[in-house]
Amino acid sequence: MTNNTQFKTLLNTWLNQKKPMITPSTHASFTLIAENHLIPYFGKRKIGSITEADIQSYISYLYNSGRLDNSGGLTVKTIRDVILVLRLTMEYAYKERVIPLLNWDLIEYPKELGIKKVFSLSKNQEQALIQCIYMDLNRKTAGILIALFTGVRIGELCGLQMRDISLTDKTISINKTVQRIYDKKKGVSYLHIGSPKTKTSARIIPVPSLLMNIIKKFYTDNPNHYFLTGKTKPTEPRTYRQFFARFLKRNGLEKVKFHEIRHTFAVRAIEIPEFDIKSLSEILGHKNVSFTLNVYGSANLQQKVKCMNLLNVLL
Repeated sequence: MTNNTQFKTLLNTWLNQKKPMITPSTHASFTLIAENHLIPYFGKRKIGSITEADIQSYISYLYNSGRLDNSGGLTVKTIRDVILVLRLTMEYAYKERVIPLLNWDLIEYPKELGIKKVFSLSKNQEQALIQCIYMDLNRKTAGILIALFTGVRIGELCGLQMRDISLTDKTISINKTVQRIYDKKKGVSYLHIGSPKTKTSARIIPVPSLLMNIIKKFYTDNPNHYFLTGKTKPTEPRTYRQFFARFLKRNGLEKVKFHEIRHTFAVRAIEIPEFDIKSLSEILGHKNVSFTLNVYGSANLQQKVKCMNLLNVLL
């Protein structure tokens, strides 16, 4: 490999070298970014000719017209994901002493406009959902309750086995996730059961006693059984999302995304003064408290109103 090597060759070499060191889902994500964005734009360029100015121009291109369906630009988050793969690839070439180190501090991103809003169920919506679950309680609807009162991600819920449930300690252990991974190069997808999203995603969550009583109803003695199926084969997130959507529609409930159940748990927890943010962060499996505050810090308007009304005694 030299500085005249085509970027496509470098990228494929880096992806192959990186494969044993990252999760299959991350590798699939990197490959998708490579095939959909980086190779069409930089593929035939000689790696020694790519400059900071080229990368800055590429960011502008992605922001204005980077969508694959030609309907406009990509979000800033998606652009950052694309540039991350580009950066890791070019830094690999630098470590191999093929090209000089690029100055990534010169690279600028478009500003994100507005505050990202966290969508969650209102208290009335949540209570209506819980009542419908009680009217049709089975292991799949019990799964909704688990997500609603523990904040687990859908892949983590699909991966929950009987061996992960401690009836004595009243806890569940999150140590794997189920996801369907698309192999862009082969053009096929496959179901993967692997480690959780991050190191902090592997966690033990205390379960409220009333919820544990419901879990007991569907508990089996086979440690290999998955909770949602009661069998040794899990359901996959896509299938469970479809079940959730049908359940909402059948009961005349407002359509929401399943991930908003996780948001609802977090927002309800923040509304409870005694529920400290560090505990919430660890239960959610976030990397740190700052991340939790960034996501949910602006979600609790009612609590802010209460705090501000405390100042009335000074007026």
